[in-house]
Amino acid sequence: MVLPVNKTQVKYIVGIYSAAMCIMGMLVPVPILSSIAKTFPDANIAAVQMCVGIIPLCMALSALFVSSVLATRVQKRYTVLACHILIMVAGLMVVAFHDALWQVLAASVFIGIGIGGIQNGTDALIADYFEGQQRGTIMGVYSTFVALGGILWTVLSGILGSSEWYMSYAAYAAELPFIIVEFICLPMGHLEPKRKGNVLKNMPREVALITLISFIFVLCFQLFSTNVSLIVSARGFGGTAQSAMASTIMTVAGIFAGLLVGPLFKRFKNRAMPMAWCVTILGLVLTLVAPSLGVLCCAGFITSLGKETYVPLQGNFAAGNSTNEGRAFNLAIGMAGTNFGMALSPLFFEAATAPFGAQISQKFVLGIIIIAVLVVFGMIHYAKLTPAQEAEERAQAAAREAATH
Repeated sequence: MVLPVNKTQVKYIVGIYSAAMCIMGMLVPVPILSSIAKTFPDANIAAVQMCVGIIPLCMALSALFVSSVLATRVQKRYTVLACHILIMVAGLMVVAFHDALWQVLAASVFIGIGIGGIQNGTDALIADYFEGQQRGTIMGVYSTFVALGGILWTVLSGILGSSEWYMSYAAYAAELPFIIVEFICLPMGHLEPKRKGNVLKNMPREVALITLISFIFVLCFQLFSTNVSLIVSARGFGGTAQSAMASTIMTVAGIFAGLLVGPLFKRFKNRAMPMAWCVTILGLVLTLVAPSLGVLCCAGFITSLGKETYVPLQGNFAAGNSTNEGRAFNLAIGMAGTNFGMALSPLFFEAATAPFGAQISQKFVLGIIIIAVLVVFGMIHYAKLTPAQEAEERAQAAAREAATH
């Protein structure tokens, strides 16, 4: 494992990983979706699920704005700090204002904007200060801290929302200590160079393709998060506390996934990505047939293990196929694919299965089939490193050799 060795780099990583802890704050509404649905019985279930789904949609739009507009004008440190404060304030507003579904959805919009800015800002900070295998390892461990944050937010959500669902949003008060650490440790980051020409037109083909794949894969992965509360209720496994337990165990997978990324990429290179998709398929199949809460929790862990392994691999792939000028934007585009997939998952699967009754089981079967097609394509297409990745590896090897002489 290649890790930063000097004190300055360690300080930067502490700040970046502190920000990573907040990203899974998007899961706060997950354990209480069934309670929200009962509070607003006239609302369509897809609209209730958008309390979760609208967050990644706004994350995608926010990340694109940060990378295309702010990255050349505002230091990434300031963007991350401002976005983190926005998340805390928006989340706490639901504790005070929760009489209508639109109020909850409005809070989700601002939470999504904040998380998107943090995610893009921290990804770009890693790319600013680290390269190659070191960058891939740090992105992998980043996922571990994202997962640790997920445990924190789902546990707090389940505890605080056990009597009144809206009190789950009081969990966002716990953002404050992380904001303080970021204020102390986050680096400024480099301003992006002014871009010449159309950045979309100049986007590498491989970045565009992995963005599309990320959208499709996460569209299917999100089936677990948007349906776990409903599954727990429908199968008689319990209520909010049990939904929170399943969601928490799902996020634990990210801890292990983050530690696997470096070794997997070193051994399997780009084929590590379709291998991760296979793991998620297994988790979705197990969810489909889960006869108990324990099995459902295991299914969530496996489903998330595949996704949390894939995301840093995808980020490293996009960074390795980008020039310095377009790297932040390309990372944002890749993130947008992931976030749009999460956001549109409830709407897509509701529409796709509506002619057949829109049953949860039908949605899962469709998702499994779609990911299986991706696996076949990925094992063929990602059999080798891209020319850009090979060039980066040669440059790093030359730099290491020069350093030894």
